Formats: sequence, C-alpha cells, structure tokens
Amino acid sequence: MRILRVIPEVRSSDFERSRPSPDRMVIFVSRYSDLDESSVWPRSRQVRRSLAWLWAFRGGWRVVELPEPLWLRALPLTASVGLAVRVADLVRRRRTRVVTYAMENNDPATLLRGVPRALRPAVCGVIRWLGELIYDRVAFASPAALECYRASRTLPARCATALFEDLPEACPEPADRERAHRVAFVGALEPRKGVPDLLAAWRESGLGARDWELAIAGSGPLAGEVAAAAEADPSVAAFGPLDRADVRKLLADSAVVVLPSRREGRWREQIGLSIVEGLAHGCHIVATPDTGLADWLRRNGHTTLPHSFSIDDLGRALRAVAYARLSPESVWSSLPPVGGRLAAEDWMCEETPARRGNS
Repeated sequence: MRILRVIPEVRSSDFERSRPSPDRMVIFVSRYSDLDESSVWPRSRQVRRSLAWLWAFRGGWRVVELPEPLWLRALPLTASVGLAVRVADLVRRRRTRVVTYAMENNDPATLLRGVPRALRPAVCGVIRWLGELIYDRVAFASPAALECYRASRTLPARCATALFEDLPEACPEPADRERAHRVAFVGALEPRKGVPDLLAAWRESGLGARDWELAIAGSGPLAGEVAAAAEADPSVAAFGPLDRADVRKLLADSAVVVLPSRREGRWREQIGLSIVEGLAHGCHIVATPDTGLADWLRRNGHTTLPHSFSIDDLGRALRAVAYARLSPESVWSSLPPVGGRLAAEDWMCEETPARRGNS
C-alpha cells in the first residue's frame, strides 16, 4: 500500500467520495453515529489517537493525506502524524508527499475565539510553521477556504496549492422519473443546522396546504421536536436516521434541498454534505449564506439566504422555489464531469510534480 489517509472522525461520504484501490489505506480515530458500515473499505482501521503516528512512521507511504491544519480540534493528531512522517523520511532518506483537502472558511477572529488577541499572531505563526514543515500540497474546497488561510496567515508558502470546489458529478435519474413536491432536509437535528427555523418557516410558508411536503431525515437533540411537528402537521414527514441507500432515494425523489445553518461559536457550515448530495441528484438548493459554495450557488441559479436571515426570509425563499426552481437537467448541466473531491484527490496523489502556490 502506498497512500495513507488519516481521518479524525469518519463518515460514509469519506469512502463514497474517494477512489477505492489496493494502494490506499484509511485509518480513523472515531466514527460518526450515522456511519453506514457497508460503505467502509476493507483496508480501513480504527486506531487510538495516541498510536496513529506509528502507522505513518512504519508504513513507507508514498502519499499521506492529513486533516487540514485549521481543523484545530484535530491539530494534535495532525501534528503527531505529520511529524512522524518527517522523522521517518529522515531515517529512510526519502520524501513522503503530505497533502490535505482544506475546507475551513471562518474568519480568523471567530476561528481563534478564546485565544487572547495578543497571542493570535503567534498561534497562527505556529500553525503556519507546522504547515511549512509537514505539507507539500494543499487543495482548497472553496474560494472561501483559500481566503480563510490567506486572512489568517496560515497558508504554507512553500506548498503547492490548487482550488477544487467541492462540487459533485451528476447522478442523473431516469428521464421519466417524476419528482415529488418535496423539500428535503438531511442532517443533524440540532439548532445550528437551522432545524427550529425551518419548522417555523414551513408553517409560515403555507406550502403544506399546497400539497408540498417537508421531509426531515437525521438524528440529534431536536428529534423529539421534529416528531412533534410531524404529528401536528401532516405535511411534515419525520424520517429519522436513514441508511445511505435511503438518503439517496429521498434526494432523488425531492425537488428542493434546504440547509439553513447558522454560525455557532467557532462553528460555521464549511460546505454542507446535503448541499453536495442534493446537487448530485438534481435538486434546487436553498442554502445558508455561510457555505463555501454560496457564490457558486448564486451564479448557477440556486437560492442563498441573506446574512442574518429571518424566519420570514426562509419562508419566502421556500415559497419562491416552490413556483420557480431549477430543473434537474439544469442542475446536472452545471456540474463538473469529475467531482471536486475526486479531482483534488487525483491532483494530491498524482506522480507529476506540482508548481508552488498555483491556486
């Protein structure tokens, strides 16, 4: 095996949106509760965080993909594995290529919330120094992610960089398939994902009386609130947690995917998996303004909510797309032939040298 990928918290999409190969090995520390075991590659191992560096040191890998440096919660794992790779390189007199796919899109002040203002330049300097020492290639998932690294001054200057927007390739359905009048939400049922706002906006939109359905799939602390809304309103369907096949079926049968996330603490929606998967299935997207794909969505006719949007804003947006939305064919025609994550993976792992700072 020649390529190692290190993932702090693994989910099904980490395997589904990558290329399986006998040359690839995945190690991960923990797993999302909704991980579909059928999606996990045979050449994958769950390891203890304190021992992950041993896999990197002993493996003799050609490429190691690490978490991005601004995934601050994972920084101890990233640093320990990355430094183990570099020590192994010194012992073996070789150079392993270390790469990452960067998605963080927050502003520096929010990202470093809790760090005294006087210490923030030093913290960013340490992160940049680690990046210079560890990484060779950085692929960015969105223009907002690239701007985040530039604004925080954590972009490793010596690394080759490139932009691969995290767009999917099309997953077209049969031409005669009829879409339901359905708005779908797929994700964690928690306040920061906008679930309370969505339930309130749905009531105000009046779409239930016009034979539209709000389908909510997922698990989380607001599952009881979602179940109560479904019991009180027959136009709300609470699906609970779904396996991957049922998620794909739900999206393929829906006309609209909505993700009205709001910032919370240091957290901001980076991309939004349901946005990516909704696009793949030809859905019109109603999205938080925080996603790194916001500009792309606006340019391609989707709906991006205003900053600090209200429940009325969300309700109006839902009503508008119920009567004027993109067709599945229009959505698919805007997507690349190869998904951004796969294209980034190909670039990060290709044999040919890359130019420095070419994003």
